[in-house]
Amino acid sequence: MQKNRSSKQTFMFFLIYFALLCCLIFAAVILKPSFQQEQPSEVSSAFSRELQIQKHKQEMKTAEYDGKWQPSNTFVITAISIGSCLDIIVVLLWARHENRKKQQVQFSNPDRLTNKKWFWYLVSMGIVLPKDGKLTFSLKNFILTVFFLFLLKLWLFDQLESI
Repeated sequence: MQKNRSSKQTFMFFLIYFALLCCLIFAAVILKPSFQQEQPSEVSSAFSRELQIQKHKQEMKTAEYDGKWQPSNTFVITAISIGSCLDIIVVLLWARHENRKKQQVQFSNPDRLTNKKWFWYLVSMGIVLPKDGKLTFSLKNFILTVFFLFLLKLWLFDQLESI
């Protein structure tokens, strides 16, 4: 009886929360705030004043970074690529360690997080997967991961060059 009441209370909480959220969104979309009745000249003067403030802040930022090291876009992309390669190597070493650990210990907890397939998909991007109670290397997923990382690198180069 207590569990049923608790689930009803939880359901009611989320129902009321959802209703309040819908009401707030409706009010924000439909109701017009009072400041929209300002004159266009007041808005344009406030806008130009804000633009001057933003311009001044931007000049202060550039003056602040003048003496500091600013890496090139190529250096940044290279560092990201090396980091992703090192991530794959660390995961492979971890899988090797886990396999050795399983061989040494006769019984292990079957509900352990590292025994789950989805865990290895998240951590190693599918490169290392449990198969027959042992962690194995998936060449197909490795090639797909390298391909997508290469596409990501090309896209990042394109984005950084357009800045």
